[in-house]
Amino acid sequence: MLKAVTFDYWNTLFVDVHGQDRERRRAEILRSELEALGCGVPQAALDDALRAGFDFFDGVWIREHRTPSCGELVDSIIAVLGAPVPQAARERLVSRFELLVLDLPPEPMPGAAYALPALAERYRLAVICDTGYSPGSVLRELLERNGMLAYFEYLYFSNEHGMSKPDVRVFQRTLAALDVRASEAAHVGDIQRTDIAGAQAAGMAAVHFIGANNHDAGRSTADLIVRHFEELPVALGGLTCAGC
Repeated sequence: MLKAVTFDYWNTLFVDVHGQDRERRRAEILRSELEALGCGVPQAALDDALRAGFDFFDGVWIREHRTPSCGELVDSIIAVLGAPVPQAARERLVSRFELLVLDLPPEPMPGAAYALPALAERYRLAVICDTGYSPGSVLRELLERNGMLAYFEYLYFSNEHGMSKPDVRVFQRTLAALDVRASEAAHVGDIQRTDIAGAQAAGMAAVHFIGANNHDAGRSTADLIVRHFEELPVALGGLTCAGC
């Protein structure tokens, strides 16, 4: 019997409508800090350094099954630029990059606000999130702002534990916090490598949510594929009936 459901954060609970705006703002913040230090950097160099930061993130995420902190990302960007950045300026960059998502926030996935209360009445709910520039402390604030935080009994953010999906220990830790067995839980997420394969390796059922990101739909190994959040209550009920 299904007793618990865990949710990915990005492209599952939230859809990012301001990603490109934040990228531009990060470039502006970086330029202003460097100019204050007397370092003029061409826009192309800033763009290249920020792209290198994303490449660094992906490399660590895929190879090490952890997500670099915002501080590590900033350090990788500074290293590419080769600019002498004092510690105080580096700390300002980290803080501003971490909080930027609050100024340019994602939007709740359509239907999530209506489905979560019904799901919380039937299942123990948790979030399992691989973080990037924005740490768990900031992402909790977004959940609170959108009236979603109260429905989750446990929140796992990779920057707080040193492990990211698809490491099975991420799912095991969350299941232990919810006090349920893997066979009694399902994970909902949008990425085959991390959400679907990771949950299944941990012994959980996997629901592939393609409402915002359908890039992996064609190669999904999920037990179910769902496009709209409103479909989840019925879909999960069917999963229970199927013996998952």
